[in-house]
Amino acid sequence: MSTQTKDSAMQRFNAMPWHDSKLVGFSFYRAGEEEQVKISLELSDESGALTPAEVTFRECAYVEAKVYLEAKRMCSDDIADAECNRSSDWKKGVSNPGPYDVIRGDRHLEGYLHFRISLCPPGGIIDILAKDFVLASEASASVAGG
Repeated sequence: MSTQTKDSAMQRFNAMPWHDSKLVGFSFYRAGEEEQVKISLELSDESGALTPAEVTFRECAYVEAKVYLEAKRMCSDDIADAECNRSSDWKKGVSNPGPYDVIRGDRHLEGYLHFRISLCPPGGIIDILAKDFVLASEASASVAGG
């Protein structure tokens, strides 16, 4: 993945209206040879209107979710914020195999981006290592992204 493609994915993800949007679904699956993570959302616009959308993270390598479902429900499924970065302490941590890990040595995760979605506290956090993402929204009836 080129630096320009990574920059584009980071800019697109970080520009999305995450605050006060709602997380309504989360799944991971294999599409052919590619591992994918999909989140279903209701994206909030400037006026506060919610639009159903799905974000599919492409070429995923790692996902970690710590979600307190009761708190998520009590906070109306609200997302506090989300961000995408090239590097993070979390990414560094999962890049190093543990003593009982079946994958030894370098996991080759340098080419992946760290996508983090934070729910309203104490709802939790979802961390995803992926190379790109695609946004599908009912409002535009089109697909944006790589």
